[in-house]
Amino acid sequence: MAAIYLKNDLLFITSNKDQTLEDLLTGFALGKIMIKHLINDRIKINGKLVKNKMYLVRYGDIISIDVAYDVDYLPSGKLCQIVYEDELVLIVKKRAGQIIHDDQSDDALDNDVATYFTSKGYRRHIRHIHRLDKETQGLVFFSKLDFFGPYYNQQLAEKKIKREYLAIVKGHFHDCIVDKKIGKDRHVNNKYRLSKSGKTAKTKFTLWKYHNGYSLVHCELFTGRTHQIRVHLHSLGFPIVNDAIYGKADANFQNMGLYAYKLTFFDILKNIMVDVTDDAYDDLNYFKMF
Repeated sequence: MAAIYLKNDLLFITSNKDQTLEDLLTGFALGKIMIKHLINDRIKINGKLVKNKMYLVRYGDIISIDVAYDVDYLPSGKLCQIVYEDELVLIVKKRAGQIIHDDQSDDALDNDVATYFTSKGYRRHIRHIHRLDKETQGLVFFSKLDFFGPYYNQQLAEKKIKREYLAIVKGHFHDCIVDKKIGKDRHVNNKYRLSKSGKTAKTKFTLWKYHNGYSLVHCELFTGRTHQIRVHLHSLGFPIVNDAIYGKADANFQNMGLYAYKLTFFDILKNIMVDVTDDAYDDLNYFKMF
């Protein structure tokens, strides 16, 4: 991997081999449209503006890329709750009932991130890499640079960004793996079900704690289908507490009991794996295990 560092609004990449500029950029998962945009007036090689994607980059050449953009979401006025941040990545905590993205609202998580970026003077677009259901709480991964958005999207698609969840269900749960396809329920809007003609879906469930009639279940996704954990647990007869679609209300807990509590990803600058966890939720105190 080429040496990479960020200074102010410039991204510097030191080429580790002879290659065309297009090949170097494609190596970061950039598509043709973004490459065309960057080579318009944002890329310099050894200090010289380069607009030809077939330019031959030599070993040791220094490529500088202007990564500054105006914040593209309306700030909500509320700061996001930051769990982890480095030069390229921002991981924030989404509250129950909050959506991540909505063009018609200024109360989405993207808008809270816009508030943070504006307060820090960051000239960056807002780019979430994945989403959570509205009632699911927990960690959401943002790329702080447009340049690395396609790279992190590819990492997510290849399961190199690992997402782990905790779920609260009623009853004494037992470890299992569910490998059953999921499709839309044609009779109920925004509801999914097991379906032989649906999309492949696989989830590993592990009991972490049983206490006074309820189980805390660790959930590991092998695929990322809409409502996957919720549908698979419902199919087992263990719907998540306070799940308005697949379960029922439970007065012992405040919110739907599903938490995106851990993200694991590769730090491209430091060449190390990073684990980010957050288990600070009032309802999880029921199990007294943290």
